[in-house]
Amino acid sequence: MNKYNYVARNLEGKKIKGTYIADDEAFVRESLAKSNLFLVSIKKISGNTQANFFSLKSKVGINELTTFCKQFSVLISSGISIIDSINTLKEQPYSGIMKRTLNKVLDDLYEGLMLSESMKKYPKAFPKFFVSMIYVGETSGKLSDVLISVANYYSRERKNKSKLRSALAYPIILVVMMLGVLVAMLEFVIPAFINSFKQMNIEMPALTMFLFNMSTFFRENWQYIGLGVIIFIFTIFLISRTKKGRYFFDMCKVSLPVFKKINMAIFTSKFVQSLGLLLSSGLDIVSSLEAISKIINNKYLEKQFDRVILDVKKGIPLSNAIELEMKLSTVVTEMIAVGEKTGKTDKMLLQTSDYFDQEVERALNLITTTIQPILLVILGVFIAIMFIAIYSPILSMITSIKT
Repeated sequence: MNKYNYVARNLEGKKIKGTYIADDEAFVRESLAKSNLFLVSIKKISGNTQANFFSLKSKVGINELTTFCKQFSVLISSGISIIDSINTLKEQPYSGIMKRTLNKVLDDLYEGLMLSESMKKYPKAFPKFFVSMIYVGETSGKLSDVLISVANYYSRERKNKSKLRSALAYPIILVVMMLGVLVAMLEFVIPAFINSFKQMNIEMPALTMFLFNMSTFFRENWQYIGLGVIIFIFTIFLISRTKKGRYFFDMCKVSLPVFKKINMAIFTSKFVQSLGLLLSSGLDIVSSLEAISKIINNKYLEKQFDRVILDVKKGIPLSNAIELEMKLSTVVTEMIAVGEKTGKTDKMLLQTSDYFDQEVERALNLITTTIQPILLVILGVFIAIMFIAIYSPILSMITSIKT
């Protein structure tokens, strides 16, 4: 396969530049002609595009996908065809993976594939949910509107992820600080004090001796301790990669206190937004639920959600199915029930998406109001124990001197 830069004109005489991957120039000319593009000039860039396929292992980020949706929507709404739009977009300052993928999508479009069919071939660049929405936009003739809706959806998801990172930052700093203080005390401070106490023949309390023995054990076996920690982390990682291990850890995420509230709030917010978006775009309820099941990043919830889909297929209302199979907020089931009665489930979901975003914020605030104070107390207790262990022998010595 060879890579070519070309200049062509459409039926209106507009000049279009682009890149095409093909066996020869004749194939490029023929493919462009099928799209009513007439070749003006062409230049061979390289004779080997094999590396492009191997570079598609990384993923396109949410920020880039959001920008792509917005720019694509503007082009489509301006009356530009999908092929011409992709031709324009692939020249934008996107990442390497996005540009290479768009080149492949363009090749597929020239061969007659639908946009959604082509994008489905490149899951590293276009998530399953995104492809489902593109399909809805193509079949309904509302691709521009759907792209804007998808851009707003990913903007919300990016905002929630940013909030989660911000909420976790301080607790992580506290944990790292605690570990740093512990290592410093065991490696440097306690041994120095113990040696001084021994030289002065000061009798050391049990707590001081315990910390001294722990310090000695740490300094003599730190290689094995470090290796043990690495093996433990690696073992947990391997277990999490297995089917049962992944299921267990995902179940813990939605079962343990604090984490349950946070993860369920995030899932509920994503579910409400995505279902409202899919239904409003014209997709039926079963197809919408099946599209959502592909973006659930939790095997435990995914299993529950699959049972919801089966219930809906049997004719059970969605609100009842969710109430039976999943432990979502009663607000969700009641809201969907009202939507089902009025025939406006999509509008109900979209109108209340801000409410569930606020629920995510309230859940994330639990980290500040619950986890951070606990960590501060633990850090304070740890420092107090160290202080008592080190200075109690000194106080005993001062007391004995006075007496």
